[in-house]
Amino acid sequence: MDCSMALLVSSLLALFSMGAGASLSLDIVRTKVKFLAQTMVYRTQLEIKKLPSSSNLVIDGLELFFPAAAGDQPIEGLPSIVETMGFYQELLISLDMADLKQLVEDASTMRGQLENWMMSHCPGRQQKQTGEGGLEEALKDSVRKFGLSVSPVALNRLKGYLDRLLLNLDQLRYC
Repeated sequence: MDCSMALLVSSLLALFSMGAGASLSLDIVRTKVKFLAQTMVYRTQLEIKKLPSSSNLVIDGLELFFPAAAGDQPIEGLPSIVETMGFYQELLISLDMADLKQLVEDASTMRGQLENWMMSHCPGRQQKQTGEGGLEEALKDSVRKFGLSVSPVALNRLKGYLDRLLLNLDQLRYC
């Protein structure tokens, strides 16, 4: 019931954000992003627990494909958040796991809200399109090459990034 209520609320938030076309305040955007990030952290933790214990093996070099989740790496404003969420959205899609569909939707919703905020509050900033430069193909190659080892690394990195984002929501105001 908790997941379906969270899904309903996140869907309603997404619909309201696309509503009248009026610009939202930073506080509203921050609240929506915070809610989605918390929901995604919860879902990511559930997915990590579902993984077989043998999938916790990490192959050397695999972590080079993913943005670092180290606590000392700063989040550098709205454009970097949009770009990183786009990366994780593409990564979740490339994992092609049925259980991750809701996480993909959440990442897409958050990215869309952030892109809308950036377009209306960061004049002259162009959105980077994920998938360009072979990102999508590189992710698929990584999944094929490393198999199940990609999932725990990807989900742990996503969770780490979302945890840091929750602590740095003030970065949404910086273009």
